Amino acid sequence: MDPCAKREPQVIDHHMIEKCLEEQGLKGEAGRLARLEGIPWDEVEKIRLEFMNILRIDHLWVLPGLTKLSLSNNLIERIENLETLVNLVDLDLSFNKINKIENLDALVNLKILTLFENNIDRIENLDSLKDLMIFSIGNNHIYDRNYVIYLRKFQNLKSVNLAGNPCADEPDFRLFVATFLPKVVYYEYRLIQPQEREEGSALFRSKLLSLEEIEAKEQEIIAKQEAEEAEAELHAESFVEFLGGSHLFEMMFQNDTDGKTLLKIGDEAKEIMDEFEEQFVALCKQVFDIGQEQYQIRKKEIEQFTKNVDLALWKSQQESIGHMDTFMEKKKNIFAGIKHFQDDVDNRELTISEYNQKIYTQAEEYTNFIHETWLLLMGLEMTVFEQMEEVNQTFEHTITEMLNTFVESAQAVFAQMRTAEQTYMENITDCATRYMTSASLQPDFYMPKELKPILAEKEILSNSMAASHDMHLLVIDNREDRLVNRAKAWLSNLVSNLQKDEITRNRTKVLEINHFLDLQREEFDELAAMEVGPSMDPDITAALS
Repeated sequence: MDPCAKREPQVIDHHMIEKCLEEQGLKGEAGRLARLEGIPWDEVEKIRLEFMNILRIDHLWVLPGLTKLSLSNNLIERIENLETLVNLVDLDLSFNKINKIENLDALVNLKILTLFENNIDRIENLDSLKDLMIFSIGNNHIYDRNYVIYLRKFQNLKSVNLAGNPCADEPDFRLFVATFLPKVVYYEYRLIQPQEREEGSALFRSKLLSLEEIEAKEQEIIAKQEAEEAEAELHAESFVEFLGGSHLFEMMFQNDTDGKTLLKIGDEAKEIMDEFEEQFVALCKQVFDIGQEQYQIRKKEIEQFTKNVDLALWKSQQESIGHMDTFMEKKKNIFAGIKHFQDDVDNRELTISEYNQKIYTQAEEYTNFIHETWLLLMGLEMTVFEQMEEVNQTFEHTITEMLNTFVESAQAVFAQMRTAEQTYMENITDCATRYMTSASLQPDFYMPKELKPILAEKEILSNSMAASHDMHLLVIDNREDRLVNRAKAWLSNLVSNLQKDEITRNRTKVLEINHFLDLQREEFDELAAMEVGPSMDPDITAALS
């Protein structure tokens, strides 16, 4: 009988995990030693919690290093509490009572997922499992074979098993899988043959072409989004992301249904819109160009500043090293002299009293030299610190002026955008009013049904135009605020980091100086304290302490 097994339904806990690790761990002497030393749970890579009547998954956060986990043949009803197992590669949840695929988003390294013999009726919530290679979901309750199409997004998927599902009972289901999952090599653990793909492609040609057309459009949208995100990342430091094209213009009309509906008035309305778009996009491009130009100026200034600071700190460091080298040279001579005195005592060429007197003299000289070196090094560091403070303040003033120049230039263009928008609203309102007048004077005048609610009365049109105007201004204002706020935040962060970095550098240098000289003092004390003849005179010991 499995010592891990218990008959009553249970939840995974510390005791269960410990018992199974002992059972499944190293055997013999190695196992005995492992039990004595304790199990390093964060290093456990595999565990089987099978045939244990487990009702609920829990407590597995204590095994963050797991790469393989089997929870098969239990009573589990819900996938949960696995989010900490980010290293998991192989997960077996077969032979349970699971109703839904869920809570697997964090398992981005998962390659093998087994859900055989459960109560699942749809394939879903697997989008984050980009590396999935083997997927078994046989003997479940999947009726709609179109769920197979969901699996097309997994580019690394090589083996699929849906045997035992109602959808798999259809005679052409294997051909359906072969057709719509072209990257899958094995279905039901049998190699998919080329002729099966050819037969399936002919059988499902219409559906496949329709699907590929939809996917192409989706891919186009994704590519556009990725390009926009790449552009945003590229231009984020210049604060003008998405201003190099028509993005802001499109944002103004994204939720302006009435504004877009007015284009149905005809060519005049479209001409007004086209003229406005051309003018507005040109202004956006102007802000974009200003941002890029000012970014390059700031970048060069920062690079030059960094170069000058690094050079100044390097020169200071070299001077500091020079003082330390001078100290070490003198220390070498003093230590050689002390060792010579010790040899003289051992050779009875020097009495203990004479030795103690010489050590006393050397101690005074060495102490004074340490203090002189400390003054030199600390004085040098103090000078550097004060210079860095002054340089940082000058740089802060310069970069602030640069940023203010950019912000003011950008705000001036945003003001022009608002003016252009105001002109557009006046023109389109005038156009709509004339159109509405023409409609009222001609009984048989044709008006598109989408325009009728807006142009029913002048007051309705006026309210609609006011709402559109406010919506457009809000988009412009928000983009301007985003630019200004991000620029100010960047400046604040830059200045703050300069100050923090310099304080940290200064404190580190001071600690380095003190630590260096403390070590030199300790080495002298150890050398001078070496016993030669009778114990050292208490006065000398006191002088060295």
